[in-house]
Amino acid sequence: MDNAFDFLTLDFFTRASVFPGSLGTFRYRFQRTGWMGDGQLQAWVYENICFELAKNVETETFPWTEEGLAALKDWLGQKLKERGSEPYRIPYRAARAD
Repeated sequence: MDNAFDFLTLDFFTRASVFPGSLGTFRYRFQRTGWMGDGQLQAWVYENICFELAKNVETETFPWTEEGLAALKDWLGQKLKERGSEPYRIPYRAARAD
């Protein structure tokens, strides 16, 4: 998964101010403030649960520049290595025959 975050570009962050996403069970969220060149990109990684209920949350803030974007991608790659990811699946619970 070396290139898992290649889709992130400076222009990507102009589409909205908040971006949630996941790679299987690896969850992340971005929020931008300001404008390209002088704004910031904040990133969160968290456990496989909704952001509002997550307890194991890590966050980092980067400048909204080419250098900041490269640092953001590196940080996300490192967190993905540390936390790992599994394909997302809904647990199957077999019906009980009584």
